[in-house]
Amino acid sequence: MLADLHMHSTVSDGWRDPDEVANLAADKGVRVMALTDHDTFFGVGRARAVAHRRGLGYVPALEVTTYPPNQFRHILGHGVDLNHPALLAMLQRTQGVFRKQTEAWIRVLREQGIGGDLGLDAYAYKPTVMPGAVLKVVLQHGLMTERNAWDSVRKAVDFMPADFYAPIPSPQEAIEAIHAAGGLAVHAHPGLVPDQDLMKEVLHLLDGLEVYTRRHKPEQIPIYEELARQHGLLMTVGSDYHGFNGEDYEAPKKLIDIRYLERLGSRVQWPVLEKAG
Repeated sequence: MLADLHMHSTVSDGWRDPDEVANLAADKGVRVMALTDHDTFFGVGRARAVAHRRGLGYVPALEVTTYPPNQFRHILGHGVDLNHPALLAMLQRTQGVFRKQTEAWIRVLREQGIGGDLGLDAYAYKPTVMPGAVLKVVLQHGLMTERNAWDSVRKAVDFMPADFYAPIPSPQEAIEAIHAAGGLAVHAHPGLVPDQDLMKEVLHLLDGLEVYTRRHKPEQIPIYEELARQHGLLMTVGSDYHGFNGEDYEAPKKLIDIRYLERLGSRVQWPVLEKAG
């Protein structure tokens, strides 16, 4: 079965709304999808409604940022309870860090005389916000090149005090929260983690490894297939789609291991078929 268990929308740092993301998946033949925005569930309702209308199974999910953030030790939580108190409390901490990063970057942009007429103050009223959301607006208006924009972000956040990132959970805390919320924990794009020893130290806590992702080079796939086998982890599939700068959506080329869907069981929410009158 074709599944995409790693996708992003404008709710975090994607460039397309949750509704659009679900429609893109359906248009490309995906049968089961998960919107996995960073540290938030705000787009789930919209994505799930479209997915079900299009006949797709839906997995309530998210991607949890863990410490240290620049190590890309991101943990996907599939099939979680969206209302679990401990999970929501943990996410609120990380969202606070993202908001402070965004506010810091907006201040730097103002100092550079950039974006003054774009209404960036409105981001203060969004329930969740990340620097990537502001990046989208800056690039769409041609105010900076992508490289200069990221340099500007780093100027804003690289010199934060040592305790700035303290609210962000460790991978172990993230995995425990996902499990407490009834979900399965999967290490996203392990090949992107700069320090592979840091990635490997949490393998014994996981349920799966995202082996099949466009973030991996072809020569990396066998490495992570073997790593998953060694640790008894199921291999998952996800595009990590962001729609960055208008990029087209390409569905995964690898089918999901049916055993992973079986592990998810009733956590895959299928559309309800109306009975004929």
